Amino acid sequence: MRSRLEMIGSLKGEAKMQASSLAEEQRKEILSRLKKIEGQARGIRGMVERGGSCTDILVQISALSSAARRLGMVIMEGCMRDCASSIPSMRGEADVKEKVDDMAKAIYRFINMK
Repeated sequence: MRSRLEMIGSLKGEAKMQASSLAEEQRKEILSRLKKIEGQARGIRGMVERGGSCTDILVQISALSSAARRLGMVIMEGCMRDCASSIPSMRGEADVKEKVDDMAKAIYRFINMK
């Protein structure tokens, strides 16, 4: 996994929010959640290979989807903290507006992810 997480959204133009300074604790939590999601995906693949019941497979897919959304929330929180902490050091109103717009676009893209 890369050392930088990058969230890119494009509503009108391209918005980038980089969480290059995630706290080590957050990074460990993200990696732990990713390992669990990987395990869930392998389990689903095994169920399909063995001809498991559709109901059981769909239940596991729902669990994987929920785990991915929770992971997204952890990443979003880290990005928001990183972006918000940089606002006080910005020079002008245009820089603040750009940062807020980036955060809003990333949140919008995540919420509307289907």
